[in-house]
Amino acid sequence: MNTRWIALPALLGALTVQAADDEILRLTQASGCVACHQTEPSRTAGSPPPLAPAWRDIATRYKSVKGAQQQLTATVMTGSLPADQGRSPYASHWTGKVQGEFMPTHRHAVTQADAARIVAWILALEPLK
Repeated sequence: MNTRWIALPALLGALTVQAADDEILRLTQASGCVACHQTEPSRTAGSPPPLAPAWRDIATRYKSVKGAQQQLTATVMTGSLPADQGRSPYASHWTGKVQGEFMPTHRHAVTQADAARIVAWILALEPLK
C-alpha cells in the first residue's frame, strides 16, 4: 500500500483547518477585534495587563460553560455591559487581568453569523493548561 495516499486526507484536513483559521483571522482584523484581543496571552513580568483577554484565555474560561457559544456571540453583538443589565463593569471575571472594563457593542462591525463563527473558532482553541 502506498503511504502517500494514507497521508493525503490528513494533509488536506490540515490545509482546510489552516484556511478556516486564516479566514477567521482576516474577519477578526476586518471587524476590529484585534485592536484589543490577540490569540495567545502575553504574560511578561512587569508589563501592564492587555486591553482585553486573549482568545485562548476566553477558550479556557468558557470551555465547559453551558451556552457559552450563544452567550459570547451575544456579548460580541451587544457588548459586555448592555444598558439593560445595569451592572458595574468591575463585576467582570476579567477584572485585574485586563485593562478594559467592558467590551463595546460590535453590531456595526460584524454580522451575527460572523460573530458566531468567530466565537466558535475561539471556543475550539485548545485551552491553556
